[in-house]
Amino acid sequence: MGENVLIKINTIQMDFKGNKDNIELITEGKLYLKNNATYVIYEESEISGMKGTTSRLKITEDCIIIKKIGINNSELVFEVGKRFKTLYRTPHGNFPMEIVTKKIELNRRDSYKNFDITIQYDLNISGLFEGKNSINIKIN
Repeated sequence: MGENVLIKINTIQMDFKGNKDNIELITEGKLYLKNNATYVIYEESEISGMKGTTSRLKITEDCIIIKKIGINNSELVFEVGKRFKTLYRTPHGNFPMEIVTKKIELNRRDSYKNFDITIQYDLNISGLFEGKNSINIKIN
């Protein structure tokens, strides 16, 4: 079921003071095609601080949804020009979180399972973080 793929995810967070944080995750996962969408499923690791969590990417031409299931359950919806509100859940409580997607680039290479995605978005976690983020996902 599904095809094995290598996933590289690079997340850059830059707060409004210009402080940069870079997190890189390289892992293996599975890729599925279903109802005109591409799904990529992988296990989070200690690097992301979410060991024991499964992540699922749902990729369509104009919308990317990242759903995390496990210790931390969450769903992030990235759609250009749309505002997405949710709760950022931590052991210390839940914080209102808002994402405004600025740009999504989806570059398919030689086959349906070789592609890059870049998502640029503004992130505001009430009282915790405010800044500009960028996620680059490479699937091989």
